[in-house]
Parts: sequence; structure tokens; C-alpha cells
Amino acid sequence: MRLRIQKYLLNFALIAYFAVCVLATPSKTNAQQFIESYRFGQQGQDTGQFNDPSAIAVNDDGTLFVVDSRNNRIQLFDLRGKFLKSVGGFGFEPDQFDMPSDIWVKSLLNIYVADYNNRRLQRYDRQMNYLAELVSDPNWSEEYQFGEVLSCALNSQNDLFILDHLENKVIKLNRNGQPERFFGTYESGQGELQEPIQLDILKNQWVVISDISRKAIIIFDFFGTFIRAVNYPQFIHPAGLATDDRLGILIADEAAKSIFRVTPDLQTVFPIKLTLEKPLVAPRDLVIMPSINDDNTFLCFILDDNQVVAGRLVESK
Repeated sequence: MRLRIQKYLLNFALIAYFAVCVLATPSKTNAQQFIESYRFGQQGQDTGQFNDPSAIAVNDDGTLFVVDSRNNRIQLFDLRGKFLKSVGGFGFEPDQFDMPSDIWVKSLLNIYVADYNNRRLQRYDRQMNYLAELVSDPNWSEEYQFGEVLSCALNSQNDLFILDHLENKVIKLNRNGQPERFFGTYESGQGELQEPIQLDILKNQWVVISDISRKAIIIFDFFGTFIRAVNYPQFIHPAGLATDDRLGILIADEAAKSIFRVTPDLQTVFPIKLTLEKPLVAPRDLVIMPSINDDNTFLCFILDDNQVVAGRLVESK
């Protein structure tokens, strides 16, 4: 009888584990291929050059934003890599940065920059005119305080999710700017964050977080409920994230020198086949946008060391 109970408990534990942790295997279904078109950028401090950039984004207008971290600025380009403008510069005043780490451009009205060492978010309009800053309110409870801001995202309800490096947690502010909940700490159980890097939103349903120590992508819902951890044997340093409702999650892994895709149902992971003029050096982040001329093709921009590699993401044959 005891043996039967132990066997039942073991089976139950295995079912519970696999319900929250996906150890995915490659799939040929809807496999993707990246085909390089051109590159731009190099190491330096001049216009169009980068110094240890950490993130890339694109808005609906087709403007590329590169977070040029060690140059303490945001550089804007068109989709052909033509330089448009630069925002910021080193400092502690409004519209200045100290190691910016990420940028959110998907909301209708505002753009947010994670100003890491200045321990704040800076808010801009869609033309990158400075509006305001957001810092921790000392009147908030301790669990809602944040320090070094790694990343942020805004959902369609205007809830703001802030990824805090100081305590490896996510803080959710409601549309009125008031703290509503926090998650990713040890209280999240299997969703505890160890070394998170970037945060994004998928299908206006899930908060997606890359964690390089766990070598996984951690998924929560908007209430901070842990959904699952997505693992894959080839993950080494999964950090940069891009999301699309049709494609799912794309991941830039600097150490693996690879790009991966997680399907929208979060069940399958496979590497993206790369057709390049030369191999990737250190892919840190990436961004995608649908092609105007082809519903099955996406424009894709990979932030690779101090370059941007531009190309098309198509179904692999």
C-alpha cells in the first residue's frame, strides 16, 4: 500500500512539474529562417556608431531605436539604417542617461527608457521629446520600491511593468501610477527570478522575462501568477526578447550566438536558421515587424555586438 502511494505521489509530482516547465524539443513546423539584407554600425562614439548597446526596438512608423548604453544615448534610424537623430548624453538631469538599458516604444502615446544607473524611467512622447521621469516613491511600501531599472513594458490597460535588478522582481503600476503588485521574488515559487535581463508582453496576456542564470524564459500573467518556465538545451545566455502574436517569442542568446523562437502556445522552441554574410558575434537583442508586402514575412533587426544586422524572417523550406 505504501509503495502504491509513493508511486502515485511521484507521478503527481512529475505531472505538476511538466505543467509549469517546458523542456522543448526542435520542431519543423513553422520553422523560421533569417536572411540577412544589410548591416550598419560599428564601435565608436560618432553618429551611427555604438558602444556596448543593449537593446533595439521599432515603432509602428518604422523608426528603429538603439539603446547605445555606454554612449548614454538613444539613436534613431530609419529601416534602411539611415541615422535620424540622437537623444540623451551622459548625466543625471532630465533627458540625460547613465547606462540606459532598454526602451519601450509599443504604446500609443509614450516611450519609456530604462535609465539604469540613474534608477529611474524617463518618459518621452513619440517624437522623443522629454516629458517626465518616474522614480520610486518613498511613501510606497518597501516591496514596491525599485532601484536599477533593467526593462519595462506597458499593456493595453496602461499597466506598467518594471523589471528591477536590485531585488530581481517585477513591480506592476496601474494606469494611475499606483503600485498594485510585485512578483518574481522567492514568493513566486518556481517563478523566482535569479538574473533577469529583459521584459516583454505577449498576446496582451503574459509578461515574458528572460533570465540568464536560469537559462530560461519565465512567463507570468498580468496578476503576477507564475505560468511556466520555458527551457531549451541550447539556451546559454537567453537575454534579448521580441514578441509577436503570430510568431510567439524570439530570443537573442549572446553566448550561444544564436536566435531562438518559442511558439505562441509556449510549447515548442527551435533555433532560427541564419543565412548571413558572416556569423553573429554577440547577438544581444532583436526586434521584428510585419512586412508591408508579404503577410508571411517579417522584417527583423538583430543587435549584434556593435552592429545592427537587418534582414527578413521567412518560413524555412
